[in-house]
Amino acid sequence: MAIIQLEDVSFRYAAQPTGEMALRDVSYSIAEGRFVGITGESAAGKATFCRLVAGHIPHFYQGDLTGSVTVDGAPTTDRTLGDLASTVGFVFENPYDQLTGATSTVLEEVAFGLESMGLSREEMRERALDTLDLVGIEELADRHPQRLSGGQCQRVAIASVLAMRPEILILQQPTAQLDPEGTEDVIRVVTEMNREGFTVVMVSQNLDRLVPHVDELLVFDDGRIQLEGAPRDVLTAAVERSLPIPVPTPVRVGHRLREAGYVDRSEPMPITLAACAEELKPLVAATSGRQPVVTDSASSFDRSGVVEPDGSTAAASDTGDAGDPRDELTASGDDLASARTDRVVFDDLCHTYPGGVRALQNVSFEMDEGCVCIIGQNGAGKSTLVKHLNGLLKPTEGSVFVEGTDTSEKRVAQLAHDVGLSFQNPDDQLFHDTVESEVRYGPRNLGYDDATIDELVERALSQFDLENSKERNPYDLVISWRKRVAVASVAAMDTPVVVLDEPTSGQDAPGQAILGEFVTALGEEGKLVVVITHDMDFVRRYADRVVVLSQANLLLDGDPRAVLSAETTLRKADVQPPAITRLGKLVGLSEPLLSVDELLASIEREQN
Repeated sequence: MAIIQLEDVSFRYAAQPTGEMALRDVSYSIAEGRFVGITGESAAGKATFCRLVAGHIPHFYQGDLTGSVTVDGAPTTDRTLGDLASTVGFVFENPYDQLTGATSTVLEEVAFGLESMGLSREEMRERALDTLDLVGIEELADRHPQRLSGGQCQRVAIASVLAMRPEILILQQPTAQLDPEGTEDVIRVVTEMNREGFTVVMVSQNLDRLVPHVDELLVFDDGRIQLEGAPRDVLTAAVERSLPIPVPTPVRVGHRLREAGYVDRSEPMPITLAACAEELKPLVAATSGRQPVVTDSASSFDRSGVVEPDGSTAAASDTGDAGDPRDELTASGDDLASARTDRVVFDDLCHTYPGGVRALQNVSFEMDEGCVCIIGQNGAGKSTLVKHLNGLLKPTEGSVFVEGTDTSEKRVAQLAHDVGLSFQNPDDQLFHDTVESEVRYGPRNLGYDDATIDELVERALSQFDLENSKERNPYDLVISWRKRVAVASVAAMDTPVVVLDEPTSGQDAPGQAILGEFVTALGEEGKLVVVITHDMDFVRRYADRVVVLSQANLLLDGDPRAVLSAETTLRKADVQPPAITRLGKLVGLSEPLLSVDELLASIEREQN
């Protein structure tokens, strides 16, 4: 029985230009108890589909709607939003759009919606605590919702909806800002709810994690459902047709193996790492003369160049060498100020927020140029760290130097000449009524002449494919495009240091490629780009260096291949190596992999 039914549905938002459509002639039904995954490019129609099911269209978003949407046997046009909310739970892509702003603790936030259900105070408290435990943030119950990291806020938003236990659960990019542990928690909870009979619809660009759990997968493009069906069939068609979606690593590897003739094309395409490893093991065993060995550490990999928690390199600690490669970082602040040539230096940095939360503890390292990716679990201190670079935060203890000057001695406006920072939430950054005026604001505020401003703005709009959107209001764009606008506005400032906080979260494949090209170009210009991210695929492709934070401390720092192969240590920071790195380890390859090309090259070398 279909619990969700769309018949010949088309929709155009009131703010869309004439002739554009958000959804075009979509017909689709979802049976009760199914788990449906949705992906596709930004602005392809995914969010509109979800808003229609939840009744946000037409009851909140205005526009031209044709066709019919039926949920649980009744047209959504005949039901109120309040009535639909008892059936459909909706998790927004941006958690800050979902938090009420009317509560002082996380527990109150999660219990807020339960007040309308007639539960007793004790029942509300018990259900809220149980839900916080389900999503792994019970320790945050007494924290203020507005003083959490973006990823922690996302978990709170998810918990507030799960606590209501709606029959239908719509999740729009729910894991985009989460660390691997948070992502696994959400997938686990949602999968368990689905097994209990709840109907789940989840939009995601993180198909590696989502696909193994869904019954059906939809690929949207230009307002239409381009592909639909069983995940394996959809992904096989997508990779064969080179569609611009984030095809999971097992599928990409399986496709390459079939193209190269290593596996017969009639064999089912693997959609999990385990299945892909089983397909690879005979090739590795046959070519190397040994059986693959699965280990629980990265000790078999060359990890030279990694700074361990005690300051020693992995290689040094393995041999008992007590040398400390960070000795140069222990110089006094005066010495650093006068002698360092690095663009950025953190010297014994500590930061404690009001209320006593210790966000950074004695962090010391320096950065000069190239792409430095900072990774770690939600709440590790990543955003706190980079906000010291442009003076938004001042050290509680220790010092931060940018271009040789102590940041505590400069105002934010002065530091803006050296450091451009794109926030995790673009809505905290954007305030102009057109994309072009937003991008133009930064360089104009820095005092560039008109000709230079025009050149910088034109280049930034081109870099981020925003030329056709320059007259639009940023808030008429989907959040992933608003992130592009926010990054473009920083790019136009042409600062020697560029900081991007979670720029790839929720981005489609073309958006990620654009960001990668931008980061690469800045590195080639000799600039420093600092990227905070949970996206290990982005890290393996574009990072020149990786810094790992865990529970306010510096955990690892070094070459991407070495850091990303330190699986046991990374686990302490709730970080998983990229899927291709884990796959190489599963099949017993002796060197850590950072790409599918390296995997194929390794097999070819062994065969020859």
